[in-house]
Amino acid sequence: MTKVAVYGSLREGLGNHRVLGNSKLIGREWIPNYEMFSLGSFPGIRKGEGSIFVEVYKVDSDTLERLDMLEGYHSKDSVNNFYDKEEVSTKFGDALIYTLQGERYKRSPIVSSGNWKAHSATLKELI
Repeated sequence: MTKVAVYGSLREGLGNHRVLGNSKLIGREWIPNYEMFSLGSFPGIRKGEGSIFVEVYKVDSDTLERLDMLEGYHSKDSVNNFYDKEEVSTKFGDALIYTLQGERYKRSPIVSSGNWKAHSATLKELI
């Protein structure tokens, strides 16, 4: 089993949560030193100022493979990755988290709350 920290559409109650299947939710927490930004209907994160809200799950290898496919992750050094994958420390132990590297998304709007679920709910209210 592997721990994965999710912050966007994979969170409970959001569109891609079903990809986690029967994975066990371990807990929720704020992770410092990351910033979140909007890529439209889903977020990305990168190292930065601020904090992000995550849910940490225990996932099996099949689920991790499905997550890699959803997140466009091919391998550590692949130039074709959409998201990269790194370890982050949580109060539940180290977990994998999907991040966007480099400058290619630097013009995307920042989600200052660091909470995609709250941000999504606010956007729905505005429609």
